[in-house]
Amino acid sequence: MYDDLARTQNPAPLEWLVVHALIPSILVTLALQAHPTVPGAPRLAAYPEYVMLVVEEPPAAMVREGIEGYVRLRALVDGRGRVSRSSIVTLHATDSRFVVPAQKALSRAVFRPAQSAGARIGYWVTMTIAFRPPFRGYAVGIQSKERHAGI
Repeated sequence: MYDDLARTQNPAPLEWLVVHALIPSILVTLALQAHPTVPGAPRLAAYPEYVMLVVEEPPAAMVREGIEGYVRLRALVDGRGRVSRSSIVTLHATDSRFVVPAQKALSRAVFRPAQSAGARIGYWVTMTIAFRPPFRGYAVGIQSKERHAGI
């Protein structure tokens, strides 16, 4: 009797993973797929695409030490394809010294703006800028598909 009680109060690792991680993630995925991000928002004809992005090198000490990392940023691309400096938000950075070069790069970036019903619209994008030795290149990915209403 006591063995059964102890076993039910201490679930196996696999059971814990299924109950606390797998099932909730499936439920959240289904809920997010069932409802659009912005109810009633028109479908986009084109998402923003970056045309030009020049990333500055990080501080010289980081280059010498071979430190690598990334910065994930979120910003509003307006109808002209420009990023408003005041809209840039740092979501995550592996090292705070990468933040300033990444923000400068994103503020100077040029995009093809998003389009909806033939009109250019403002649109939030999330970008990850990766810094890897020898810091001559960068990796960028646009991940967000959230429409900013009213722009």
